[in-house]
Amino acid sequence: PSGGEPSGGEPSGGEPSGGEPSGGEPSGGEPSGGEPSGGEPSGGEVSGGSDIPPPLPMAVDYEATGVQFRMREIPAGDGVASFLMAETEVTQELYEAVMGSNPSEFTGDDQRPVEEVSWEDAIVFCNTLSGLLGLTPVYQGTDNDATMNESANGFRLPFESEWEWAARGGQNFTYAGSDNLDEVGWCDDSTLNSTQPVGLKQENGYGLFDLTGNVWEWTNDDYDNPGEYRPGAGLRVLRGGGWDDGAHFCHVAFRDGYRPDYRDYILGLRLSRSL
Repeated sequence: PSGGEPSGGEPSGGEPSGGEPSGGEPSGGEPSGGEPSGGEPSGGEVSGGSDIPPPLPMAVDYEATGVQFRMREIPAGDGVASFLMAETEVTQELYEAVMGSNPSEFTGDDQRPVEEVSWEDAIVFCNTLSGLLGLTPVYQGTDNDATMNESANGFRLPFESEWEWAARGGQNFTYAGSDNLDEVGWCDDSTLNSTQPVGLKQENGYGLFDLTGNVWEWTNDDYDNPGEYRPGAGLRVLRGGGWDDGAHFCHVAFRDGYRPDYRDYILGLRLSRSL
């Protein structure tokens, strides 16, 4: 990929796609373009955290076309209602099983996170997965002008406030699960030259992996109007940092924004679902 305007310092990415859960315990380079918005934090520390891990949230398991994935029930707090969030970023295995193709730059291990996924690609994936599992799709449309049915029971992207609440995991750390970046994230490591398989680093307090680094994760929010979905938003919020970013971009409070149609090999997604 070539081109791209970073948001200050290290590049963060750039341009741009039934049934009920079974429950229980389961199973480098330059960005290719896009207009990043800069990295303003989302509001500092979230209240109520500690260094002591909270009780691990309930696991909810799913299977789509033979591929299993797990979500955790994230408890309510700090203005965020309880919701489900996937333990890991969407893998290449799951994405290809649902969509029939794998757009990723870094292949060879289908447990790597899918990348080269735009915000628009991400909402189409969410709706397609919802349809496969007999759930009501959340997004009405396939591009940035799509409206959102927040009462639908299908899969969706997290809102920015949900993402940060889940990433903090009920704890007070710089990164998602630790003050030691190497323990929890693929980020700020000059030896990395690609994404890494999901779930290899330490989980955070809510049992979630890779919220720090590996790939940036799309959220629902309009960058210029935090907390709002807003069809037609010029930029959509990304969180978490990527494998080729400096440590600052992987702080749990760091935010960035890119055009909804932009694809890059550091842009992926993580599933959420309303309760």
